[in-house]
Amino acid sequence: MSHHWQNEFEILCKLLANSLVVHADETSWSLNSVWAFLSEKARVVFFGVHKDAATLKQILDPATFTGTLISDDAAVYRNFTTSQKCWAHLLRKAIKLTLQDPNNQEYRKFADRLLEIYRQACRVQRDRRLSDAGRGKRVRDLDSEIGQLCEPIWLENLSPVEGLANDYRLLAGEVVRLMVVQELFTFVTAKPVKQPNGEIHPVGATNNEAERTLRSPAEARKTGRTNKTLVGARRQTVLTSVLQSLRLYLPTFTLGSVIAEVHRWMEAGRSCFTELLETLKIPSPEQAVLDGVLPHPSG
Repeated sequence: MSHHWQNEFEILCKLLANSLVVHADETSWSLNSVWAFLSEKARVVFFGVHKDAATLKQILDPATFTGTLISDDAAVYRNFTTSQKCWAHLLRKAIKLTLQDPNNQEYRKFADRLLEIYRQACRVQRDRRLSDAGRGKRVRDLDSEIGQLCEPIWLENLSPVEGLANDYRLLAGEVVRLMVVQELFTFVTAKPVKQPNGEIHPVGATNNEAERTLRSPAEARKTGRTNKTLVGARRQTVLTSVLQSLRLYLPTFTLGSVIAEVHRWMEAGRSCFTELLETLKIPSPEQAVLDGVLPHPSG
């Protein structure tokens, strides 16, 4: 792997840290984990890294990143100023309860009502007639509906109980906590974000995009088609991140358009990533993120 490609990767890490919205998710891999970070400016996928606070700080330091982080409710993601917790994870937990005890009408009513509140939130997000103040008021109304749904369950069973009843109590408590810290409806009031290729997308309520990005690495892990060395993990991290990020910059993402763009920047001596970095007047990378999270075997 050439130094040039690693330099492009470091620029992507810099763009990632200066993004407006980042989706994050991880899954196990042959070496530690594979961790995906997808923003409107960069798509960075780390293979073979540890999923812990120290690694996350090197990739997406809260002192630098001031945007919105979209993730599941894992503890490692709890130090960011603005967050959107994944609604898909919450709804899956609620649906799982109904599948484990189909005759329990309380579980079913809870799942149906939680889904309806989520759908209401999506309608509010799409309603372009609302002013910022009007949208904020609708979010406060949604918070009240969450409280009415979850607080009775949570308050009635403050102490641990048995089996599914405890899962039910914990889910209600999780939803209440996320409502209190304002991490359920961030997507409703957040402004849409623009990609370098001109496409504009609303802020998501789930981290499904990051999950989809990890499907291929997960399948490779299951079939043993993964790197087994740190050198291989570093190479795959750089190549995957650069190629995935080009999706955000090219009007059409095809093999031909990718080859043409790589040839262009090799001849010009500067990539589309560098051009955006300069346009936004973001300082060039001073430290190598790759070497921090995946130290080179040779030291």
